[in-house]
Amino acid sequence: MALRLSILYVGARCPQNIASENSNLSLVCVNAPDAVENLKQRPDIVLMDPFGHDADVDPEKVRSWFDTFRTHKFRFSPAFFVIVPEEIRKHDRLSIMELGADQVVDWPLDRREIEIKAKGPMDKLHFEQALFSKTASLEKSFGYLDRFKRELKGVKDELLEDKSNLNTALKQIHQMSQERRRLKQSVLDGKTQMALDLEGFGRIIYTLIRQRVEMNRGHGERVGKIACFIGTKMGLSQKQLEDLSKAGMLHESGLLFLSTDYICEKVDGEGDENQDPDSPPTAYDQAMRVQFSVKGAQLLSQCRGFEGAAAIIRYLNESVDGTGYPDGLKGRHIPLPSRILAAADELETLLESDGTLGLQGVLSELEPMVGRRLDPQVAGWLEKYVVLHLGGESLKVRGIGLEQLKPGMILSATLFTQTGTKLLPAGQTLTRQAIDKIIQYNRAYPVDETVYIKV
Repeated sequence: MALRLSILYVGARCPQNIASENSNLSLVCVNAPDAVENLKQRPDIVLMDPFGHDADVDPEKVRSWFDTFRTHKFRFSPAFFVIVPEEIRKHDRLSIMELGADQVVDWPLDRREIEIKAKGPMDKLHFEQALFSKTASLEKSFGYLDRFKRELKGVKDELLEDKSNLNTALKQIHQMSQERRRLKQSVLDGKTQMALDLEGFGRIIYTLIRQRVEMNRGHGERVGKIACFIGTKMGLSQKQLEDLSKAGMLHESGLLFLSTDYICEKVDGEGDENQDPDSPPTAYDQAMRVQFSVKGAQLLSQCRGFEGAAAIIRYLNESVDGTGYPDGLKGRHIPLPSRILAAADELETLLESDGTLGLQGVLSELEPMVGRRLDPQVAGWLEKYVVLHLGGESLKVRGIGLEQLKPGMILSATLFTQTGTKLLPAGQTLTRQAIDKIIQYNRAYPVDETVYIKV
C-alpha cells in the first residue's frame, strides 16, 4: 500500500511533477525557510533545495536553513530531505547528513525515490507517535500514582490519628469498664447489705412479736407459709409472694402498740395480782386491738423494702362482706394478697386452738366464714391446703376428677367454681342431682379440676 505523504518544498524550483503523478502525495511550495512560521499543518517531509541551479555545495547554508526550521517547534519533527546536484561528491553528501538531514536526494526529483526513502522516516514517526502516546499515558498513570500516593499518605496519616484516638478511647473504655465493674460490685454489695439489713430488721420486729405478742411461737412463719402456698396457686408474682411472706411474719406488728399488761394477760393468761381479772381492757387497748393492722402497716411503711408487706397488712382485717375494718371494703375491692393473708391467719388461728377441733373440725369452722370473712375462691385453696398438707391421710381424703364423681361420695372440702361461687359445702353427700348440678355449672363456670372426697 502506497504511503500518503504531505510534502513541503522550500526553494526556487517547485517540483509539481511529483504531486501530479500520484494522488498519495500532496505538495506545498515556499521560497524560503522563514515561511514555515505560517504553516497551519505539519508536513511529513520537508524538501530543502538550498543550492538550486548552483553546482557548488555550501554546508553552512544548509546549517542556517536547519537553524531556521528548528526555531519552529513541531511536536513531531518532519523528515528533512536535502536536494543536491547529481555530481556532488560523497563527502559532501555525508556532511549534509551529519548536519541533520534524514536523506539526500538528487535533482531532478524522482517520486519513487522519495517514497522509498520516506519509508524509514515515516516508520520512525510512527514509533515516535506511539512512544509519545505511551509516554503520555505513562505520565498520566504516574500522575494518578502520585495522587494516589498523596491520598494514601493522607489516609495513612488519618488512620494513624484514628489509631491513636482509638487507643485513647480503648484506654478510656477500659478504665470505664473497670469503674463500671467496681460500681457494679459496689451496688451488688450494697444490695446484699441492704437485703441483710432488711432481713435483720424483719427478724428484729418478728423477734419482738414472738416475745411480746404471739400466743404460739412460729405463728407468723406458719401464716406466711400458708399464704405463699395459696398465692402461688392463684398466680401471684415472685415479688408479691416475697411481700406476702414478709406480711405473714409481721402481720401482728401493730399489736406491739398494746399495753404490756394487756399483752401479758392475752399471752400468758396472767396479769397484775392486784388487777381484777374480769376487768375489761382499756379504751386505748380496745381501739388498738381493732386498728392494729393499720398501726403495723404505718410502722412498716416507714422502712424501705417493707412497703409491699405494709400494704398487704393494712387490709388484713377487712371482710369480703364489707363488715371489716378499717375501711369496710367489700369483695374484690380488698387487694388479693390481703384476702389471702386473712385466710391464712384464720386457718392458723384455728389450728392454734386447744386441739379439740381436729382437722375436720377446722374445716367445719372455716365453712361459715366463707363469703363473710373470707373470699370463697381463696377459701377453696385454703381447704385444699388443709387436705394436702395437714393430714390428708388421717382424714382419709383423695382427689378425683369431675368425671369420676359418683352418688354417695362425701365432699371433704367445699366445692367452688373458679370464679369463687360456692356450689356444695364440705361434708355434703353427693346425689345424682348434685353431680348433674356440678357438671352443668362446669360448662359455663369451670369448677376446680380436682374434687376432694372422703374415702
